[in-house]
Amino acid sequence: MQAGCSTNHRFLKLGGLLALLCACAAIAAPQALAKAGFRDCGDVPSQYTLGIEAKGVSCAEAKQVIRIYTKRIIENLQHDWSLTVRGFHCDLGRKYYYGETHHCKAGLRMIRFRRGTR
Repeated sequence: MQAGCSTNHRFLKLGGLLALLCACAAIAAPQALAKAGFRDCGDVPSQYTLGIEAKGVSCAEAKQVIRIYTKRIIENLQHDWSLTVRGFHCDLGRKYYYGETHHCKAGLRMIRFRRGTR
């Protein structure tokens, strides 16, 4: 009898390792897909706008849409938050303690951002 692992035991170990790797990939995949294709565009601190992300649109255009959207909300004291700006339909995502999240969509082009102090 040989010392060490038998061939069957090695295959079982390899199969367990592969199963573990697949499980880890399945857990990480939704987070990666949520970020897929989005570009980080920074912040516009003067308007308390943070975490700007754009997909299929330049950062400059995304910031312009956000500036107009924010200005209209403030000017009109909007309560439903739903506005169309430069072909993008913008709306409130959700509110949280320090502000709220927003998103703007025009076909496959998307912008998402937070407004608030954090």
